[in-house]
Amino acid sequence: MPARLAIFALLTLAGALPVRASLMNQIVRTHCMRAVNDEVKASRMAAPAGLADFTCNCVVQEMGKGRSVDQASSTCKSQAIRKFNL
Repeated sequence: MPARLAIFALLTLAGALPVRASLMNQIVRTHCMRAVNDEVKASRMAAPAGLADFTCNCVVQEMGKGRSVDQASSTCKSQAIRKFNL
């Protein structure tokens, strides 16, 4: 939860400036990659090539559309499950 609060706070501060948006995308992507890798590790399954990149690119795009962290995560996890037959 603290990571989500940090992302929310940063998104709130980011406004609409392109430089800030780019920084926000990098922060969101970093947290997402960590979360995906942690979940894969916990599952004790080998991650398909491209899973983390696909999922985190999706999260950044969804959040760029104004979705919350939870909404973006849920949407992208579902898409990754379908795409990678998990």
